[in-house]
Amino acid sequence: MGSGAVAVIDVGSNSVRLVIYERASRAPTVLFNEKVLAALGEGLAENGRLSDEAMGRALAALRRFMLLIRDADVRQVTILATAAARVATNGADFIADIERIARQKVRVLDGREEAEMAANGVLCGFWSPDGVVGDLGGGSLELIDVGDGGLGPGDSFPLGTLRLKNDAGNALRRGCEIVTDMLSGSRQLPLLAGRTFYAVGGTWRSLVRLHMAVTNYPLSVMHHYSVPGAEMAAFCERILSEGVEGLDEDRVISKGRRSLVPWGAAVLKAIVEIGKPDQVVASALGVREGLIYSGLDAAERRRDPLLLATEELALLRARSPQHATELIEWAGAAFRTLGLRETEEEERLRVAACLLSDIGWRAHPDYRGDQALAIVSNAALYGVDHPGRSYIARVLHDRYGGIADPRAKPAVEGLCSPRMEQRAKVLAAVCRVAYVLAPGTPGVLPRIRLLRDDDTIVLWLPEDLAGLEGERPLRRMRQLARLVNAQAEIRSGGA
Repeated sequence: MGSGAVAVIDVGSNSVRLVIYERASRAPTVLFNEKVLAALGEGLAENGRLSDEAMGRALAALRRFMLLIRDADVRQVTILATAAARVATNGADFIADIERIARQKVRVLDGREEAEMAANGVLCGFWSPDGVVGDLGGGSLELIDVGDGGLGPGDSFPLGTLRLKNDAGNALRRGCEIVTDMLSGSRQLPLLAGRTFYAVGGTWRSLVRLHMAVTNYPLSVMHHYSVPGAEMAAFCERILSEGVEGLDEDRVISKGRRSLVPWGAAVLKAIVEIGKPDQVVASALGVREGLIYSGLDAAERRRDPLLLATEELALLRARSPQHATELIEWAGAAFRTLGLRETEEEERLRVAACLLSDIGWRAHPDYRGDQALAIVSNAALYGVDHPGRSYIARVLHDRYGGIADPRAKPAVEGLCSPRMEQRAKVLAAVCRVAYVLAPGTPGVLPRIRLLRDDDTIVLWLPEDLAGLEGERPLRRMRQLARLVNAQAEIRSGGA
């Protein structure tokens, strides 16, 4: 893992963006993120040149970005350029202007490299992804297969939103025909049937946010938002037929993206209809994070991004990260005692919840559940889907005993399965027992055991900790026992 801030400037066909990351990591944390909609690809199809106006906007943004980078004491800067710069007849001159301002070389990605970087971004943001990655920019669309076997060959198509809009003469239905004709020869889409399509790019992120708003989705996190393929195709058709104005009542789409979303819908609709994916999943990570991921060593790339991020949150917010680590083993043993077997995925979610179990302790007691729920519901966690995020949030909500209004329910309730809802309640009850015995204090839990004696769950305390027995621990033990239809008892001394 690297040390020191790193920055990526992405010179795309639609936007020029600077992202500064805390360091090069398997779970990169963003320190600063700003984009300028320079629209370099606008009009490119007509004369093959970048306009002076668009280049002026991009270069002005570059000057600002380089000053921000200097003042942020960034250790390493990478400048990437994609479709518009690589195909324009004056692209080389534009790149030379960037290099004069930045005083460093620009890495111009070809279509294959852009596809691979986008796929690496998905590998960075998801745990064991399997499907086809699509990265839609202003000038091009990249498609690439990703799975256990690694990355397949990448394809690039001149179907970026700005390029498609120009080629279709601003006629959406003509654009749909162009997309369908061009994608019918894709090598990637025949591999997509029944799998997942990972949607990368700003226009698709806007489209997904619109779907979340229209369906009143309870989470605001766009990353890992999943929609059945057929439902997404129908939504794209609705955008093509009705436009975005009537749908976007809450104005979730920025002014700069608004005119491009229907063109993104045209491309996504064709991909779903040709490839027939089971799910369309949004990715907040793409080429920039793919660049960071590709530079990590093999051991770092194999780390679990969810557990890495939750470990860091525990270090920042928990009273004792060591206690949180001890809780992982103690809760695992408790689950085995209670007869709750876990899949590999369920275990990693339990581990993540245990790591986060003490992050609300600084808040007022009446609002700890609220605060912990808000953090988990909105944090930049990678490698976890929305049902998994809902499970972790529910554990923390119930671990703190609920929010100020006991009649209220967490907004995320219902996103995960009934099985996981029940396990969240059990894990929260286990945590409540643990924290009343060892309130963020390391070294205690390893000496305490939960045992089962027929239909009784027994909390066993060693002789020197027998004084921890009391009304409150017994009450919490009874809460736990009720969830598994058992009785509760506390014993000390001999087991």
